[in-house]
Amino acid sequence: MTLHILVPIAFAAAGTERNIMITYEQCRAMDRADPLAPVQDLFDRPPGGRIYLDANSIGAMPKAAPQRLQQVMAEGWSRDRRRSWATGEWLSAPARLGDRIAPLIGAAEGEVLVCDSTSVNLFKLLAGALKLRPGRPVIVSEAANFPTNLYIAQGLRDLLGQACELRLVPEGDDPAGYVDQDTAILSLSLVDYRTSQRLHMDRLTQAAHRAGALALWDLSHAAGAIPVDLNGAGADFAVGCTYKYLSGGPGAPAFLFTAGRHQDAIKPALSGWMGHAAQFEFATGYVPAPGVRRQLCGTPPVLANAVLETALEIWSSLAPQTVHAKHARLSGLLVDLLDQLCPGVTLASPRAYASQGGHIGISHPGGAALVEALARRGVICSHRAPDVIRFGLGPLALSYCDLWHAVGRLAEVLADESWRAAKSDSRT
Repeated sequence: MTLHILVPIAFAAAGTERNIMITYEQCRAMDRADPLAPVQDLFDRPPGGRIYLDANSIGAMPKAAPQRLQQVMAEGWSRDRRRSWATGEWLSAPARLGDRIAPLIGAAEGEVLVCDSTSVNLFKLLAGALKLRPGRPVIVSEAANFPTNLYIAQGLRDLLGQACELRLVPEGDDPAGYVDQDTAILSLSLVDYRTSQRLHMDRLTQAAHRAGALALWDLSHAAGAIPVDLNGAGADFAVGCTYKYLSGGPGAPAFLFTAGRHQDAIKPALSGWMGHAAQFEFATGYVPAPGVRRQLCGTPPVLANAVLETALEIWSSLAPQTVHAKHARLSGLLVDLLDQLCPGVTLASPRAYASQGGHIGISHPGGAALVEALARRGVICSHRAPDVIRFGLGPLALSYCDLWHAVGRLAEVLADESWRAAKSDSRT
């Protein structure tokens, strides 16, 4: 039986919101007209009708990843071994992969590196920013920022003592009001990891600059989903992970962005040999490499980089605006379907797409139990305490019909209350 629902078309032209009947056949028509539909075939699609709405946690696996990994292990590791550092382009991967990510976040060539983890990169850039602004000890961040971002800032504060102060903005307040002449850097996540609330990068970066401070953005819940323009906003630094919407794989290395104007002035807090100006001279004194490369520390993760490159090769063949347009349509359709099929559900995310990040969140008292009940119905999503269920929309691997089926299964779980018998798991 075909289900008919009244849905305001959020993905219609601006200002043309209207009620029409959305059917499964119409979702199929949207998939047939989708310019990114062929890209879905480049990603592994699990059997059994499972629908993965967890790109905000781990993105889809490129089909080419296992073969690429096997090739690197067989040829680079087993056969050539140490010679592969020269012949396998292993050492150039951090910059090469960074240049592939740059167009997706509004950066220029030579401004992005793939290396380390988001947390390590955040430490490096926060410490470097404090050195760039001597006499200004304050780091401003949100109390609702992702916890590890706060932990890293707290650790830096404890390390530096009176030379560093962490000022937290209460949830709901405007961060711009907490930046003053003592602020060295404003460190924010572009997208809230729970609600998907998107901050105004341009306005907040400008507010930091007016006070003489720097601006650092965590793009983990944005890159690969929504438009990001670091240079357009005048951002100074950024970090982000690659295993979410960019589909780099579990534990994939992170990326960092340093605006060109700061690259030769910032002093690396972690001065590793890969960031040395002449790394194979093995000098006893550290001399930073020119440009962004000075932010490298240790040996690059060769196997992880090989997997990530399979995903970034796909991204490099696509126009970012096409990806962003599909993500906007997916987000609008999901919100509309939730409104019509699950009328008792409370939206935790903003309704306006300009204020949304990569995922859509709903509030429900079932929390992790509801996520487990959905998993039993073949819909994979995630939970964040206390009551937010997140649906991450990966535009390269997800279809419009996927959303139709997923919301239908959510409606079933809510109607039969099967979530009440499901076992909660805080790790979901």
